[in-house]
Amino acid sequence: MMSSSKACKTMLAEIDTYEKGPLIDLGSGWGTLVIAVAQKHPNQQVIGYELSWFPWLVSKILKHSLRLDNLTLFRKDFKNADLSTASSLVCYLFPEGMVALQEKLVDEVFNKVTIVSNTFALPLCQPTRVIKLRDFYQTPIYVYHWPPK
Repeated sequence: MMSSSKACKTMLAEIDTYEKGPLIDLGSGWGTLVIAVAQKHPNQQVIGYELSWFPWLVSKILKHSLRLDNLTLFRKDFKNADLSTASSLVCYLFPEGMVALQEKLVDEVFNKVTIVSNTFALPLCQPTRVIKLRDFYQTPIYVYHWPPK
């Protein structure tokens, strides 16, 4: 599913760019959010991971047509990616994907990372903040600061 424009705008506002490291979209899909991140932060490395070939291809075409040299898109499962240098992670994953992300964070990520998730929460972590969108579903945007205190 694509993030709505309200969700994208809210998620962009929560990304922490004070830390060094790439901004990573875990499941970048059609590029809705990852392209907005790359446009908003042109001097920062932005990475997107997507398994589905057609949404990945569409986002690659958009990346090239918009000349986003700071954006790298991989057709790869984020579970097989190195997230240890990330400054921020954004995602709109399903519940099992959030479980996999939490396991990966516990096992591999020891630096400070801001995590911004559309709709789904990390199962065993308290969010730093929850923002309810003013939409039909009252969509929650979860913000975490990793590692938890």
